[in-house]
Amino acid sequence: MVWGEFGVASVFQALGVIGIGIYVGSHALLLGRMIGGDSLVFFAGNTVAAALLLCSNFGGFNLPWVLVQIGLIASAFAAMILLLVAETGRD
Repeated sequence: MVWGEFGVASVFQALGVIGIGIYVGSHALLLGRMIGGDSLVFFAGNTVAAALLLCSNFGGFNLPWVLVQIGLIASAFAAMILLLVAETGRD
């Protein structure tokens, strides 16, 4: 299989395209009111997407973009932890 057939030149670009697709999908679910902006599904989708985009950067290393992705992953993990703490505190 040749990656160029699918519009991407390498595995790294494919990871980036999948990551963007997950970002767009999670935001589409949010806009369609199928998930809430404070749900774990939303933050988990964004975290997976950011991790895939971070992996895609190893094909052509770009330090500023890597630092942005690490910041997004860290903030999403912090939000998920806060949501879990808030959920357990309600019981």
